[in-house]
Amino acid sequence: MREADLDDAAAIREINRSALGYEFPLEDTRAQLARIIKAPNVVLFVAADPEVLGYIQLSDYENTYHRPLKNLITLATSPRHQRRGVGKRLLEAGEEWARADGARGVRLVTGLNRVDARQFYAANGYEVRKEQTNLIKWWS
Repeated sequence: MREADLDDAAAIREINRSALGYEFPLEDTRAQLARIIKAPNVVLFVAADPEVLGYIQLSDYENTYHRPLKNLITLATSPRHQRRGVGKRLLEAGEEWARADGARGVRLVTGLNRVDARQFYAANGYEVRKEQTNLIKWWS
């Protein structure tokens, strides 16, 4: 387990494509990774042995109606390495970082269609708090 670097961009892009179904150009992945690595209160860990097997990204989740949390942005494992404990180790590393930074818990959003992900999180102590709709407004 280590923090991600720019050399991980191609592997992360492939994991996003194969595990999550997100098509995003490599140069854009690299640019986003550069932003994430420099951002305050954000962590992106990779599980590597030596190739990147998966990654987890968390950031602050602050609001006025509860104690500090971390937001699990993405946890993804290469399909070739799923069900081998990689995701669990990534989740544990993310939770350890969250605790050390003073968070009282970790929250996340996952799609209703991601049944395996929902079962994985439930098996790791996560509870459904509420069902919600994910909205976005894009600028060009």
